[in-house]
Amino acid sequence: MKRNLSSLITTALLFFCTLTGYTQNFWEPLGAPSGVEISSLATTADGTIYIGTLYNSDGKGVYRLSPGSSNWEFMGLGDNCPYALEITSTGEILAGANDTIFKSIDNGSTWYTVYVGRGNWAAVKAFGNGLVFAGNTSGGSGVNSVLRSFDNGETWNTVFQTASNCEPIVDFAKAPDGTIYMGTTNYFSGGGVYRSPDNGTTWEYIGLPDKYVRTVIVNSAGEIFAGAYSEGIYKYNGSGTSWTLLKDQICVANMYINPQGIIFAACNYDNYYPGGILRSEDNGQTFDFINSGLGINTADGLDMDASGYLYTYGNYTTTSAGVFKSNQSTIIFHTILDGTITYANTDSTPLSNTHVQLMQNDSIVRDTITNAEGYYQLKNFPYGSYTMECSPAKPWGGVTASDVLLYRKHIAHIINLNGISLASGDVNGSGDLTAVDVLLIRKRIAHLIDAFPAGDWLFNNQPVMITTSHMTYNFSGICYGDANGSYVPPAGKKK
Repeated sequence: MKRNLSSLITTALLFFCTLTGYTQNFWEPLGAPSGVEISSLATTADGTIYIGTLYNSDGKGVYRLSPGSSNWEFMGLGDNCPYALEITSTGEILAGANDTIFKSIDNGSTWYTVYVGRGNWAAVKAFGNGLVFAGNTSGGSGVNSVLRSFDNGETWNTVFQTASNCEPIVDFAKAPDGTIYMGTTNYFSGGGVYRSPDNGTTWEYIGLPDKYVRTVIVNSAGEIFAGAYSEGIYKYNGSGTSWTLLKDQICVANMYINPQGIIFAACNYDNYYPGGILRSEDNGQTFDFINSGLGINTADGLDMDASGYLYTYGNYTTTSAGVFKSNQSTIIFHTILDGTITYANTDSTPLSNTHVQLMQNDSIVRDTITNAEGYYQLKNFPYGSYTMECSPAKPWGGVTASDVLLYRKHIAHIINLNGISLASGDVNGSGDLTAVDVLLIRKRIAHLIDAFPAGDWLFNNQPVMITTSHMTYNFSGICYGDANGSYVPPAGKKK
């Protein structure tokens, strides 16, 4: 069978990239404060990261990493061990520590005590509308307790206690029908999963004894999954105490499920079982490790921001750790931003072959090339605020002495240019049209210079806020110096 040259080149390049590792890693390292063991992680909707630490040369406590920064800020609680961090739907932060639960209403700058009670409050989960649950390990009076709050952690009541303090409470999850699920582990025997149909007032045991449960999650269909240390991942069969083992021989430390039902499991590495992050895209039927870029094949926690970026952390030793972020969103967003880009002349000439980049925080999210009609389409990106950058494949042109006259009349207040016509005269990028710009335009017409400080092209597009699945946004471009919009860009590319 014959194969053409382009096919052979493509195959060779793919093979080379596989051998040399020129593929994007799943994970991006974000570092960590020096000398720490991380005990908890939480992220805000915009990707601000908070971690709780157990050891540090400067003390234990909470650290914060803002989006785009590489500087971990110490946020306090230095005399405590934050075993759990949780951010409410209104942005308040709860920290479960040894014998105390703390709260911050100013992004971690200050903290105050909201509950005091013996034990390590290692499970704190908020479910919106003020509902929060907290559970402890190593509780007092021979039991471990479940606390419930209806006011985002300001006040608490005990709603459940285990038979002994050998059954630590480790996690909570809420189903779409409002049922609350709770995971408990075991030091000697017992433990498993409980559920409450009435916001924690009553609880029913639904199985998984002696499995060292560490985490519970629920998908949008109400199906329950539990992760167990040295046991694996289980799925509840829907009634009684029956569960199905989906994945064995892993040490599950934490699990997360995104809005589209993709399951992620953070797994510790030990001498017998592999570690890192497992992923299932088929509701737990199969799992694969996504460890590229993780640095170490062990992971302890998981969280996700509003755009679907996944965060995890791993502890190398008790004084060395790392935080990681997925390089791409884990959610497939069915969003479309499209429109037509035209030249700002009387005919609205389509700007074909224009490179359009959708940008966020100086990073390219999506890009495309306009077609012959100037139409562009960008697809499948998270909701949020973006800017657009355009690079036409057209030559600069259309600027004559007539344009110079118009700019001079505007400066002299004889006529009033506005919009993109006025902005096109700011060729030095100073933010205003002045005699200096006019001089530069005249020099370029006379071929004394061949470029403007501001570039060749200007576009009048503004930042866009994507809040719906489909948004159409049309805008125009113009050559710098073309005040009267007389230029008709050629159909082809510049040579």
